[in-house]
This record gives sequence, structure tokens and C-alpha cells, in this order.
Amino acid sequence: MSDTAIVIGAGAWGLPTSLQLQDRGWRVTLIERFDAGGPYASSGGSTRLWRLADTRVWRARAMLGTLGAMERLSERLGTPVFRRTGLLWRDHSSLPDVAQALVSIGQPVERVAADRVAERFAGLRPDGRDALFVEQAGVVLADRLLREALAAFTATGGRYRPSTRATGIEPGVRSVRVALADGDALEADQVLVAAGPGTAELLPGLDLALPLTPYIEQVVTLGDPAASPPAPDLPGLIDCPTGDAPGVYAMPNGAAGYKVGLDQPLRPLAGGTLGDDLDRAEHPRRTEQICARVERDLTAVPPRVLTTQVCTWTDSGDGDFIVGRTHPGVVLACGDSGEGFKYAAFMGEYLADLIEGGAGDPEFQRRWRPGRFGRDTPPRTRFDAIGRH
Repeated sequence: MSDTAIVIGAGAWGLPTSLQLQDRGWRVTLIERFDAGGPYASSGGSTRLWRLADTRVWRARAMLGTLGAMERLSERLGTPVFRRTGLLWRDHSSLPDVAQALVSIGQPVERVAADRVAERFAGLRPDGRDALFVEQAGVVLADRLLREALAAFTATGGRYRPSTRATGIEPGVRSVRVALADGDALEADQVLVAAGPGTAELLPGLDLALPLTPYIEQVVTLGDPAASPPAPDLPGLIDCPTGDAPGVYAMPNGAAGYKVGLDQPLRPLAGGTLGDDLDRAEHPRRTEQICARVERDLTAVPPRVLTTQVCTWTDSGDGDFIVGRTHPGVVLACGDSGEGFKYAAFMGEYLADLIEGGAGDPEFQRRWRPGRFGRDTPPRTRFDAIGRH
């Protein structure tokens, strides 16, 4: 009889992992409180930014691993799950570190003088800061990845249970029991907790207290609805903060326009957990702020709102992922810190390896280990322009 696994959360990490395990011969039950990619998920929307650029060498190396993983997942699904567009990263202080990190992993990088930024990003207003252009960057086709991975998972016998809320985890000697809100329970050899903002309510059963802070964030897709395509084909953008102005992250949104967000959460999720805070209404003031910034700085993008999206992301105490084994039958994957979809294909392989008993890359194991936080570690309160969504 094959091994059994329960995956909690059908998002950017849980769904690819479920497919990996199913392909490896496991019998997998994937449970999701709402539905994969739905309005209450952390993992909705057409595109998410993908890039190798980072100020830290080890993180750049981790992101380099995402490229091969995305290629393998695309081949498995029979359709591309990412697209290269290039990325412009503009800042004063971080450019040397980003350039060094890219060079250290053998990737090309181009320095762009402040008065020439519009040559690499059409219509970008110069502001006296130099930039880097990185070829190895683009967008993850988020909704396609989720849709096709779920179809492949169920087609190979995977059991998918949407509208199923896990309320507790009880690790045992030989198996793990997952309690459900309807009073039922499931049991398996291994459990992966990849529940995004719903993770916090499951931690007591694992005897864990972690500094997880779920936030609400809003992005706006802009363009001319009468044009085809509605927005120019631009690269991605990380425009780091200046003075009191928050950073901007932006990317093509498929055929739908150009997506822009401010690197500034709208608010924390009420109560610090998913709970019953399901308000995903547009904040008009944030829409106005983004449109004004686009009109001023991204002059090639028509500042007309096509769509808005309000979703969640979950910050960790230090801005890095919390990934690792907590019990003989439990692997935890949380604290996406707004960067989860960059690693979707990578985490599918990495987490499946952990479930099967692997230790993972030694440096990632050390950086991401759940035990690095004390019970009184405070939440993080400062955010850098790192390209969420």
C-alpha cells in the first residue's frame, strides 16, 4: 500500500506539492478552506512577479532553483507556467548588493544610468536614481498554474476537498490526525501545512507559537480598455522607496493590462488569523494613490483602472519563509512574506522531498527552519520593496 498524505491549503505551495506527491506514488488528500485561487486565497490573480534579483546571495541562489522547477512543471502540465519579461530594479543603496548577488550565481546584469531608464522601461520618469536591468525575470502565470496543477492532480487520482476547513492537528506516533470544522477527521502518514493565513489557528496542536502576521494588500491593473493589447508590453519593475514614498512593484498581467501595487499593506488581517475577516472590498483611496503614481512615473501605462484585486499575504518575523519538519509526521510551510508564488514550482519539489524524509538544502534548512523563532519574537514592522504579487 502506498504512503498517504494530507495537504492543507490548495495554494501556490500546497497544490504543486500535492501533484508532486501524487506523481511519486503517494495517496494524497488536498483540503482547502475555500477554493484554489478563489477570492479569499493568497494565491489568486493572473500573474505574479518572478525574478532572480535580490540583495542576498543565498536568496538569489534559491530563486535560481525556481527556473528549472518552473520549466519542469511546465513540461509536466503541457503548458508554460511562466513568461520571461525582464525586470528593472531602481534604487540607490541596494544596487551593489543586487548586482553582486546576481554575479555570484553566474547571471548577467546591466547597469542603467538614471537618465536612460526609459530606454529599458518605456515611459519611466527619471528621478536621479540608477537602475539594474535583469534579463532572468518575468511573471508566473498564477491562475494557469493553479488551474492546470489541480486538473493534473485530480486526473491522476488525487482527492481534492474544497470548502473544507482544518481546525486542528494531532501528531501521533505512527500517523497524524487532522480535525475538520464539520466534526469529521482525516488521518494520514504525513501532513503538510501550507494554509497561508489560516496556519496560525493550527499551530497550537503542534505546540508552536510563530510570529505570523497576515495582511490585506491591493493591486490595480491599468490600461486602455479600447486598445488591444490594453497596455504596452513592459518588463517587471521594482521601484524602491524614496523618502516618504512607498516602493512600487509592477508587472504585465497577461492580456489584461499592467498590474501595479504599492509596497505597503492596507491593513493587518483582523485578529491576526484568517478567522472571519473576509472583507476583500476595493479601497478607493489606494486605487487613487496607485493611479496617481502611474500617471506621474509610468507614463506609458494608461492610468485607467481595468480591475482591482484585494488579497492576503502572511509575513514572518524576519521576512523569510518558515519551512521545515516540526514533528515526525508534519511539515510546515508558511510565512510566504508576499513572495510565495515566485517559489511555487520550486516548493512543489522541495516540500515533496521533505515529506519523503529528505533534509533539504543545508542553507535553506538553516534559514527557513521553524525553530529559529522564540515564543516572544515580535512581528516585523518594516517592509522593503521586494516585489510582492
